[in-house]
Amino acid sequence: MSDFAATPPTNPPSCISVIICNEIIEDKRTNNKTLVSLFNSIVVAQVPTSHHRMFVMASLTDGRGTWPISFIVRTPSGADLMRFDSEASFADPVSVLDISVEIIGLSLPELGVYFVDIMTGTYPLGHRRFTVFPGQTQPE
Repeated sequence: MSDFAATPPTNPPSCISVIICNEIIEDKRTNNKTLVSLFNSIVVAQVPTSHHRMFVMASLTDGRGTWPISFIVRTPSGADLMRFDSEASFADPVSVLDISVEIIGLSLPELGVYFVDIMTGTYPLGHRRFTVFPGQTQPE
């Protein structure tokens, strides 16, 4: 995480949420989304392993113009596992733009806390963490 920018860019968008879930259902008529099976942890029998499928959705607002947006998944030791680059175009700064990414077959090489970082360039907008635990049941 040492590659983050020391100073923010001028007027970057604000990230108001980052959600991890198993499924996103979008109503094509209204663009409303239903998020199914939100989670913060994954229980595995052993590592390394992979997680079959997950979605990450970031909600951005207060944007002006077009911004590069990246979703980066990092291991507990800080290695980049996956990067998805996109753009967010804002026609109105008070609107909320939901950007979702489907991740299939995410490698989980170690136990511990993983981070999903939402970035514009090298500036962090938000993040969400999830923990990979050993065993058959989730800890309380």
